[in-house]
Amino acid sequence: MTEKSHMTKLAQPFGKRQVFTLKKHDTLTKRLESFLFETNKTAEFIQYAVAIMIRNAFSPLNLSFIAKKQIRELFLTGKVPASVRHLCIYFQDYFETEEEWTTVINHLYKNQQEFDQLTEEARLLIEPLRPALISGEQAVDRKRNLKASFLDETGKMHNWSLSNVVCLHSPKKHMALLNILGELTVFQKDGLRQFTKVVWLDFAIDERSRDFDIRNDEDFQHKSKKTAPEKSENILSNIDTLVKSTGSNKKRNESSPNDIRQYPVEEQAQENDPIKLKNKPVKQPMDRMKKLKNDNFLNNQSKNDRNLEVEKAVRKASKGSKGKKNRKRNKRK
Repeated sequence: MTEKSHMTKLAQPFGKRQVFTLKKHDTLTKRLESFLFETNKTAEFIQYAVAIMIRNAFSPLNLSFIAKKQIRELFLTGKVPASVRHLCIYFQDYFETEEEWTTVINHLYKNQQEFDQLTEEARLLIEPLRPALISGEQAVDRKRNLKASFLDETGKMHNWSLSNVVCLHSPKKHMALLNILGELTVFQKDGLRQFTKVVWLDFAIDERSRDFDIRNDEDFQHKSKKTAPEKSENILSNIDTLVKSTGSNKKRNESSPNDIRQYPVEEQAQENDPIKLKNKPVKQPMDRMKKLKNDNFLNNQSKNDRNLEVEKAVRKASKGSKGKKNRKRNKRK
């Protein structure tokens, strides 16, 4: 095998697509370790590993402890760039003893005090999220897709999705997990960081409601999607308003208190709805009863309301008239 063919076989693209789509634990580990071996880009390697931990928190698959052996070697004895040394706190569970973790701190920082000062805020944020980051396989009740929107480095909003996810945490934890992507510089488009801050999240089954949307609090002009209960409350409110307006119409016309159709529904809605409705004639129930025969009308009545004697007389009369017509025809023949 020539050197050129050997390099072609080893060189495989690795980036955002592989981080969020490869499904097998072993395949993802091998591809990530191959990326480090071929490129020697340690900072990108560590950031990709953090991103896979975030995916693991939302995934029913077991994607925990990806490339564990290689990450342990880097943080214990390897050369870790200063730009990503703070990310070591995401991998604390990769080290089995307190002695190992102390070795990591001493390897990356001058002393324990420097580590505590530089990572205090991040450690407080990550601690409640740690079980999700290494959750392993998780049961899924039904198929879900995650849809979210992020601000890029220029403040422009763009959408992002992740298929086959679970929803096991609170909106607050979901937001915190996705905001970890804001610490990573490896995901870029046209030289700009793509994930700086998460804006909203949907677990898209029917997309009726959002898990969270920060614009509800930060932007008073934003109108978020209404959930199904909110829509039903608005409908009930409109019905209640319509009933009240109908009651006021009854009071205005005391001559026919039982006829609520004298004020068309269209006019009542215009009083409460700022959107003007088209002036279409409102069909009354009686308009739809044209061309009904008396016999059919009688047959459609309930048994309690029907007068059997009257029906019998009507049928007898109709038969008699038919008999007379038949006799006249026979005489003519």
